[in-house]
Amino acid sequence: MQSGSRATTFNQKLVPVFLHEDPWNLLRLYHVYRLTLAGALLVALVLEYGHVHLGEYQPEMFRWLTGTYLLIAVITNLSSYFQWPDLPVQTSLFVVLDIVILLGLIWASGGLEGGFGILLLIPVLIPYLGNPGHVSLSFASLTGLALISIQIYLQSQGVVENSGIMHGGLIALFILLVSWASNRWIRKASAMASLAQRRGVDLANLSQLNQSILDRLESGILVVEESGVIRHMNQGAWDMLGQPGNWRSKPLQQFAPELDQHLQHWLHQVSPRIASFDVRHQNTTEVRARFSQLGTQARKATLINLEDTTEQREKLQSVKLASLGQLTASIAHEIRNPLGAISHAAQLLGESQNLDKADTRLLQIIQSNARRMNLTIESVLNLSRKKTPNRERLALKLWLHEFRKDFVLQNKLREEQVTLFIDPADTVVEFDPAHLHQIVWNLCRNALKYAHEDPRRLQLDIQGGNPTHTRDIMLNIIDNGRGMTGEQRQRLFEPFFTTSTQGTGLGLFMSRELALTNGASLEYLALPTGGSCFRLVFSRNR
Repeated sequence: MQSGSRATTFNQKLVPVFLHEDPWNLLRLYHVYRLTLAGALLVALVLEYGHVHLGEYQPEMFRWLTGTYLLIAVITNLSSYFQWPDLPVQTSLFVVLDIVILLGLIWASGGLEGGFGILLLIPVLIPYLGNPGHVSLSFASLTGLALISIQIYLQSQGVVENSGIMHGGLIALFILLVSWASNRWIRKASAMASLAQRRGVDLANLSQLNQSILDRLESGILVVEESGVIRHMNQGAWDMLGQPGNWRSKPLQQFAPELDQHLQHWLHQVSPRIASFDVRHQNTTEVRARFSQLGTQARKATLINLEDTTEQREKLQSVKLASLGQLTASIAHEIRNPLGAISHAAQLLGESQNLDKADTRLLQIIQSNARRMNLTIESVLNLSRKKTPNRERLALKLWLHEFRKDFVLQNKLREEQVTLFIDPADTVVEFDPAHLHQIVWNLCRNALKYAHEDPRRLQLDIQGGNPTHTRDIMLNIIDNGRGMTGEQRQRLFEPFFTTSTQGTGLGLFMSRELALTNGASLEYLALPTGGSCFRLVFSRNR
């Protein structure tokens, strides 16, 4: 891409540095100068300003040339405004007319005594705007020769003194030297401008290539100014942050407050060292953010690399479930057989007619704890067996509506005790239906058991959908119970942790593991108004 552009640029004709801008502006400026000069000559002629020799040799010719010059000045201004004829034509044609008229004014004024010679310098330099080189030098040479010829003729007629030829020669030489120096300077400047233009094309191509690469990266790239304003965001970052609209030149805090909080911490505590943080965007999407500095210390920006940890989390979950499967196989072999023998012996002992009341109570304890241990083993075995979910596309609102009817009916609740709200109503998730039923049923059942002692006081809200500025779909199970203490929240998803003597402590642990198996996550959120909120965050649809 770059080499092609470079080759094209080298084959272009060398043009003056001025033409890298709008050349018409410079030509219009010269036309204004011409109009001003023609107007000044006409005013001086009308007022008969005596200190300047105007038209002493040929007064009638001087007046005619002055009027013609003013008319040409008006026409050239109109021509440059309408840009007709073309720029090269105007540059050459009107410059020739200027030189001819100024030479005529010098003739009519009786030579260089009128001070018109120096005015020839400007029109001689104008052709360099369009065509530096031999053509422009030819204009200067012909002008110098014409000026010397006029002086020689006028001296031969006795109009000018003997020093007039030398005066004309000096002015002609000065015009040639200035023309030659301008030619060299403009050529060097044009070469530098062409080189700068080629470098600009190369940089533009390289910038476009870099932009294309960044936009196609799966990882997210963000560039944030020191003020917190977003300068650039590629497709990956835009998708991870929930596809925010009109993000350009807007503060990062507006779209990702959690990410902005880590950015401020990095700027004030860690910068300029590179650091990574795990960020939970909008309490849903889990990403790893890597911060590094761009630019100088005076004008620095921050490059944020966002990496979606969903795939990594699923791989870790697969490894964990494989290890859990090996563990449960050992448990089934080492514990279940002795446990079965204990349960069978207790059952046979219970059939004896010689047991007193105390022995019967001890037998009940043995059977109860054997059943509890067997339930724990069954739960762990069920978890390890379901390591390959059968994901299906589920219409979330319709599925939850059926679940709500079933849950209310089986637990003998009033319909108004369980509310359902999904926005948007057509939200679709990919999840194993059996796993989803087990997770939601377990969460709702826990709320029924632990929120209130009296189930009639329970109020259960099931809310879900796709919140603003996040790509993921979430489902909240909210109750109006007592909530949980800080210590309980820290150990909530630990295996075998329970506050009930009847439970195994594996319900929430299994629910989280099933969620992770389906590429989702399950978290607990403390509510400021009391109660508990369990949030299930689904992975995005594939």
